[in-house]
Amino acid sequence: MNLSKTFIFLIICLTGLNSYSQTPLFDQQMQVGFEEKQGQYVDLGVKLVNESGDTVLLKNIITKPTILNLVYFQCAGTCSPLMWGVSKFIDGVDLKLGKDYEVITVSFDPTEGIRLGIDKKASYLSTMEKKEEGKNWLFFVSDSANLARLTKSVGFNYQKVNDQFVHPTGLIALAADGKIIRYLRGIDFLPFDIKITMVEAADGKIGPSINRLLAVCYGYDSKGNQFVFNVTRVSAIVISFIVVIIFLILAFTRIKFNTKSNK
Repeated sequence: MNLSKTFIFLIICLTGLNSYSQTPLFDQQMQVGFEEKQGQYVDLGVKLVNESGDTVLLKNIITKPTILNLVYFQCAGTCSPLMWGVSKFIDGVDLKLGKDYEVITVSFDPTEGIRLGIDKKASYLSTMEKKEEGKNWLFFVSDSANLARLTKSVGFNYQKVNDQFVHPTGLIALAADGKIIRYLRGIDFLPFDIKITMVEAADGKIGPSINRLLAVCYGYDSKGNQFVFNVTRVSAIVISFIVVIIFLILAFTRIKFNTKSNK
């Protein structure tokens, strides 16, 4: 195989890999996932209960570029790793929480009280470097009607199965006026991604979703009646990378050997 054929094959592999990784992770059967609504607006009339137990309007909370984090506090799946990822980017990003941007976490489970949110917040603050700044990370709960309005307006589609939820995993970036700027999928986020997203949100510029790999990394096994890690979805991408790397090593080793043989 000559060098030109090697590169053609590599391009085909990378193109296929990119197409796979950019496939919208929306479970059509269960209707679970992010329905992207960049350029549309979150429902600012939604009522939430804050950490003091007061009922507040979302429009009075979002006053600057904002990261919206929808979870439920008793989640046995990706919610805790997601909130851990939030605590890490708050520590790492070159922006001041509460001054340059906001982070708000809302439980989409109407049965959860704010006490659970307060306890969750305390557990993450205890691990953070920017503890004082982290206090500006805001936690909320609400009732079923307001949560339905909120989740529908941002395209957060989930389903309850027994006592747990199947739901997408990621963050939603909002401008100060409530415009949906970008979806950041996954559980771990680069401080650079957060900073550039908040800069774009400050200008009201919408952007494409990023970090799609673990958008829904837990699936529901109806036979086993449990949530399971979606190994196939993740491993397919990892294996594709490994195959490309091995192919490159073999191809260039053969080219080098043939070059030496021709001398």
